[in-house]
Amino acid sequence: MLWLRDRTLDLSEPRLMGVLNLTPDSFSDGGLYLEPEKALARAKALVEEGADLLDLGAESTRPGAVPVPVEEEKRRLLPVLEAVLELGVPVSVDTRKPEVAEEALKLGAHLLNDVTGLRDERMVALAARFGVAAVVMHMPVPDPATMMAHARYRDVVAEVKAFLQAQAERALKAGVPQVVLDPGFGFGKLLPHNLALLKRLEEIVALGHPVLVGLSRKRMIGELTGVEAPRDRVLGSVAAHLYAAQKGARLLRVHDVRAHREALAVWKALTAPD
Repeated sequence: MLWLRDRTLDLSEPRLMGVLNLTPDSFSDGGLYLEPEKALARAKALVEEGADLLDLGAESTRPGAVPVPVEEEKRRLLPVLEAVLELGVPVSVDTRKPEVAEEALKLGAHLLNDVTGLRDERMVALAARFGVAAVVMHMPVPDPATMMAHARYRDVVAEVKAFLQAQAERALKAGVPQVVLDPGFGFGKLLPHNLALLKRLEEIVALGHPVLVGLSRKRMIGELTGVEAPRDRVLGSVAAHLYAAQKGARLLRVHDVRAHREALAVWKALTAPD
């Protein structure tokens, strides 16, 4: 069960987190939803396709992305967040800035998604004060602009697991009500690292917290399939996410909700006890 302020989300089966990027430079859909009207229309479409919750982000964290000033991130995010909250589905906010997180939580965001893994004590304190669950994601350094220079591991699964466990324990001790673990596919990781994490995902699941996997349209999928354009990597994304679900992931962060919903329906029928 995932606690989302005034509601809960049953995690007895995988759930879909629809991605809504309010950015001009995200790797897959940058610039498509900069206007609030287009963003809200996209949010409605994701819900109609079957998204169980939405994840809103207003700063790209792709490798080499230029940092966004606090006020600009607020300008992009907050009006859309306020409108999307009216749709009645839980909303996660993807930000690494405490100033942005605080304003989003004041508006009523249900989940805090921090790609830096709650390294900033202020983020931990905010999640605890507002009583919201937080996603703890692994990235080798807190700066996406330089993370790929640190893609060096002796045992990537053991190192990611140790980081997630330590950050989760610290957050819970500080009063954060619940944590979700995200191995951070593609964040400071090369293809062999991503494959190892996916093949041994059950070791992360064994930590006992809900696990979120975000492989949607990523470079890893392109490298495996030879599909160049991110928007065309739907089939590979679905295959990878079904494998993650089989390994125990219970939140799948996706761009293409309908395709994943249909695939999960078939997967669920095939894996249900006779």
